[in-house]
Amino acid sequence: PLPAHTLDFCNISEAQALLHGAACGVWPWAIVLLAIPLIIGEDESAVVCPVIDVIEWNTFEYLGNAGEPQIGGFDWRLVFTWHVIPEREQKRRQSKTDVIRSPTMAGGLFAVSKKYFDYLGSYDTGMEVWGGENLEFSFRIWQCGGSLEIHPCSHVGHIFPKQAPYSRAKALANSVRAAEVWMDEYKELYYHRNPHARMEPYGDVTERRLLREKLRCKDFRWFLENIYPELHVPEDRAGFFGMLKNKGMANYCFDYNPPNEHEVTGHRIILYPCHGMGQNQFFEYTSQNEIRYNTRKPEACAAVDSGTDYLTMYLCQDNVQNIPENQKFVFREDGTLFHVQTQKCLQAESNSYNGNPAPLLRPCSNSEYQKWFFKERS
Repeated sequence: PLPAHTLDFCNISEAQALLHGAACGVWPWAIVLLAIPLIIGEDESAVVCPVIDVIEWNTFEYLGNAGEPQIGGFDWRLVFTWHVIPEREQKRRQSKTDVIRSPTMAGGLFAVSKKYFDYLGSYDTGMEVWGGENLEFSFRIWQCGGSLEIHPCSHVGHIFPKQAPYSRAKALANSVRAAEVWMDEYKELYYHRNPHARMEPYGDVTERRLLREKLRCKDFRWFLENIYPELHVPEDRAGFFGMLKNKGMANYCFDYNPPNEHEVTGHRIILYPCHGMGQNQFFEYTSQNEIRYNTRKPEACAAVDSGTDYLTMYLCQDNVQNIPENQKFVFREDGTLFHVQTQKCLQAESNSYNGNPAPLLRPCSNSEYQKWFFKERS
């Protein structure tokens, strides 16, 4: 079911399961990681991960990771993400050598009691290769009474190849299985941003749902509120999310596709032919009058820079009291998007930004090019 991984069972006081991917170097870190039975011995339900260092794929130079460890998270595409340790977790820890609680794991590297691994249902055998299994297992650990921790004193070197030597065609089905079994009503937030995932065959999850029932696992709301409160939960109000389309420029949608996956802000929104696949064309209009691009994390909000008419994306503010005036829009009943600060409306204009159509601020009028509407699916 997971041919890209190797599962080793090491006989260390009643057996710890050590999982490592084929692209990982087993260095003296194993001494530290497998000393983790001291942690697991205190709490058998603890699943412990190392800090993942980088091995340069071409030269095999061990680059290490000198900075502060980060915790795992995810965005609403169900893509794993890294984050700084939140303040609440910093306060809980008494020293820099204390374990760090993490909502999710990167996958492929962890130590766990074999007995507890079996109790949790080991891996979902309906998943193939890798992709999504790390989030599924993370949800299961927390929701079923365990804990997921990163040990700051344990480091593992990992080679990140330029291109995977195998297909990840099943990664989408894996993510759908995770959503269907563990996310309850919140799976809709995933499907809204990945409409094609609704059509993906994902196999039979009856046994996994029975496992969840047998273990009396908590719901996903509990996970969000107690384990990952830093994750913004979109409102996705009916009629205010999906493709943001223009009436005058038919079949063109708001589109935001920053060139760097890790730099979600600082670029401009354009208009591009609607593709109905969510992702870079998924937007939400919030009750706080924001136009949010919340497919990725961190989330970005549309804003108007002083002296320009374009929409540029900036980080959204979690505190509604701190929303900048240049990020506030009123979605009026006639379909116009009114920018409060400039008292202008967004209008679709052709060849306005690097040869692409784009939404620009213009004096408000009754033009069809100033009328906008959301459509959930194509």
